[in-house]
Amino acid sequence: MKTYSFEPDKIWTVSDYMGIGISNEPVQLIHGKLIMSPAPSPQHQRISRNLFQILIQHTVNFGEVFYSPIDLILSESIVLQPDLVFISNKKKEIITNRGIEGIPDLIVEVISPSNSYIDRVTKKEIYTTHGIPELWLVDPQSKRLEIYLPQTAQAIKVYKEDEVVMAETLPNLSFILSSIFE
Repeated sequence: MKTYSFEPDKIWTVSDYMGIGISNEPVQLIHGKLIMSPAPSPQHQRISRNLFQILIQHTVNFGEVFYSPIDLILSESIVLQPDLVFISNKKKEIITNRGIEGIPDLIVEVISPSNSYIDRVTKKEIYTTHGIPELWLVDPQSKRLEIYLPQTAQAIKVYKEDEVVMAETLPNLSFILSSIFE
């Protein structure tokens, strides 16, 4: 593995990013800049695990669910690592040896205090402008789940902890939101 110094003015590409090799820290490429974040908290991991289990049970026959870290390559200057990604069998060709290269069906981001601006603003804008069919932002602090569709700046639905979440793009998927916070 090569050693890199992270020059603040360098514009990184997917090739540069892939050249880093295995990293112990979450690293993303956003508009040519490397963004590093602390590892997720145990609460964050519990929520991701609970959602992963719900999604796996619901989608086992018509797609695949991946959890972070996995590279989602959206352009030559954007490589993100969503918490969870669902890809239907219709789109399975976007799963490559490098990661996911294309637009998945569903992305889930669990908001962490250390990166809330990046998730809520930067990554949300990237996902919605790149046409991600459905984005879930899960906020552990307020115990809410927000659903965004392509080109939507505002959530089309906001679920609170005692409500039943119903996915937009996954037929018949529903669960009580509070179940993911246990």
